[in-house]
Amino acid sequence: MIAVIAGLVFIEESGVPVPFAPGDLLLMIAGIAIASGTVDPVPMVAALLLATVIGAMIGREIFATVGQPAVMKVADTLRFRPALERAIHLLRRGGAPAVFAGRLIPGLRIHTTQAAGVSNMPRLTFAAGLIPSVLVYIAFFVGLGALVGQPAVRLFHRAEHRLFVIAVTTLATLAVVLSIRWLARRGALTALEPIVFAVRRNLADSIEAKLFRDRDDRTWQDYPLIRRLWAAIVDLTLTFGITVLILTAASGLETTEVVLDPEGLLLLAGVTLLYRVPYEARTGQTLGKLLMGISVYGPEGGVPGWWRAALRNAIGVLVFLWPIDAVLLLRRGHRQRLGDLAVRATVRRVST
Repeated sequence: MIAVIAGLVFIEESGVPVPFAPGDLLLMIAGIAIASGTVDPVPMVAALLLATVIGAMIGREIFATVGQPAVMKVADTLRFRPALERAIHLLRRGGAPAVFAGRLIPGLRIHTTQAAGVSNMPRLTFAAGLIPSVLVYIAFFVGLGALVGQPAVRLFHRAEHRLFVIAVTTLATLAVVLSIRWLARRGALTALEPIVFAVRRNLADSIEAKLFRDRDDRTWQDYPLIRRLWAAIVDLTLTFGITVLILTAASGLETTEVVLDPEGLLLLAGVTLLYRVPYEARTGQTLGKLLMGISVYGPEGGVPGWWRAALRNAIGVLVFLWPIDAVLLLRRGHRQRLGDLAVRATVRRVST
């Protein structure tokens, strides 16, 4: 649960809107969890501090790299340009004290980070105002959550902690899903692409260009390997986290190592199939593939469909076949692993 809450805080701090799981609410949930004894206070607070500070510093770097014109375009799409302009004006006048104040003003916290990036505020100046504001911010909202949660803690003191884990996980998942839908309906995913996705994709392409220096063979651009591996890591991290949370809820916090037992690995394979097959069958993209700008295509060029997606991924979860898949992916050409060859599917670049 610490990883779930800290992860959402990190995502928001790095500049990606999470409208259905704002940082204030997440910190209050952390306070309730501490008050209930579900988590130890020291690891939780430490994780929140690190997630907030590191996320904000990375957010500043991202927005400094992207530049003010692109950020303002996104601000217009998401309708927060006035708040961002106020934050930029505030920072230019006040330096580190302005960062401290802006990070504590409702509605300006994340915009202060964005403004620090687009205005190229020095990193040390930004950090000097950021760190003390983070200490105040976390202390207030975590403390408020612990205080408000005391009645609920007393009421459910005898309840199993695993019920709380399930509830928090469900709410966090729902928040992410609703946030993505909210952003997609407003066209914000397209507007956010230069900020959120381009840095990772460009890094993957740079690595691949150095690995495959043969200028006569440019097929790696259409069938990228590093992007595909990066997408696989994102998807594996997500499914592994879901599996651990299920096992934690079912077996208790002290037995999460069962994920490495045959039953746990079987559950991991099941979660992987339930996650990947519907998305690839309908859209050709999992979350990892969406982030990395690649998609699965069937032999006719459209989405693979249900049976192809199911068979492709059923072969893909067979660990003993992974060495063969690795050899096949390193070949030039369409880079098809066994599952791809079985259903005549390819994984191609769809976004720069």
